[in-house]
Amino acid sequence: MFNRSSRQEAQETESPESMSGAQDNDKPDEFQPGPSASSESANSPDLAALQEKHQQLQDQFTRLAADFDNYRKRTRDEQESLAKYGAQKNILELLPVLDNLERATGSLKEDSDPKLLYKSFSMMHRQLMDGLDNMGVKKIPSIGQVFDPLQHEAVSQMNSAEFPEDTIIHEVQSGYQLFDKVLRPARVIVSTGAPEASAPETAKPAAASGEPAQTPVNPFAQS
Repeated sequence: MFNRSSRQEAQETESPESMSGAQDNDKPDEFQPGPSASSESANSPDLAALQEKHQQLQDQFTRLAADFDNYRKRTRDEQESLAKYGAQKNILELLPVLDNLERATGSLKEDSDPKLLYKSFSMMHRQLMDGLDNMGVKKIPSIGQVFDPLQHEAVSQMNSAEFPEDTIIHEVQSGYQLFDKVLRPARVIVSTGAPEASAPETAKPAAASGEPAQTPVNPFAQS
């Protein structure tokens, strides 16, 4: 009797708060990271070094992108300037020739001395060739040279006892090259070698031998 009554009293005296606390104690504990773990990871020296390295790379990439954009704009401007003013140096080489040609044209008269004209134009031709030579333009050699299809263009062939076969004997139009690039091939006439032995001489005409010319007989003439 005593044990039963005391047990009942003990159960009745238990409060709802204590029962709820006992139920809460039965639940498994959930893991919640403490503030100490997050602060330690944020203050880690390795993470700080990585962040600093990332910032350095980001700044370097930004500078490289800006430099490349400036280089692209500068290159474009240089190409446009070269296409527009690239011939300036060459024109300056030819202007003295034009000046002399204008002076010679202004002094020409109908009774001008031919020898003086020849001398003036020869001087201008030489000056023009010097200007072209300074630009890297040279005349392609032709007469007396062996025919080269890379530099010459054959317009015809001709027998020649003076020049051997495949040798250029005459230049129809001059050719020019810029450094090692052919601008225009030389148009030439090429030798086919010495002519073959001629046929035996025929009887000379009477006029050439000094004898009176005789009229040939026409066999179809009516008697």
